[in-house]
Amino acid sequence: MKAISSCLINHPPVVGTDKHSRSLVSPASSLQTQAGVVLAISLIILLLLTLIGLSAMQTSALEEKMVGNMRDKILAFQAAESALRAAELSLPSIPSSTYVAAGTGGLYLDNNPTPNPIPTTTAILTDSFWISNPVAISTVTGLGNGINTPVYIIQKLASFCYVPCALPPQTYTPYKITVRATGGTTNTVVILQSIKYI
Repeated sequence: MKAISSCLINHPPVVGTDKHSRSLVSPASSLQTQAGVVLAISLIILLLLTLIGLSAMQTSALEEKMVGNMRDKILAFQAAESALRAAELSLPSIPSSTYVAAGTGGLYLDNNPTPNPIPTTTAILTDSFWISNPVAISTVTGLGNGINTPVYIIQKLASFCYVPCALPPQTYTPYKITVRATGGTTNTVVILQSIKYI
């Protein structure tokens, strides 16, 4: 028995296959061909993640600008509405003699009965009108957020007589109020108009 066991111990291992594995030899050639594929796939996935991240950043930046612009527009609209309401409330206290064709103090007179009051609607929509013509400064204060005080003009239009059924005739004078307000930046401009009858 000793001779057989020593023969087995001294026998060199046989390279080949057995029942449990396909090969006892390390597949070195197979590993060399697969090492570059993992790197390429990793780089492609990294590139895709980078593109998704950049797209998300651009979308977020665009949405932030849109929200900022909308906030500016709302601030300008609220300032214009406040100034319009204040100008409407001041109408009864303004003497009729202060309305002149030149628009001193932002009070314009239009005795022309045609529907083309001075200044024209087209002129009112331009920035140059509010810079070069007389305007009134609103009494609205405490607007905050760096908003400039709104400005406005009041146009006294031609009076007219209204004769309802079974009532004595009544004379009304329409006043056209136009307000210009800006938001947090001067690029955001809102112009509102209303006509009030007194």
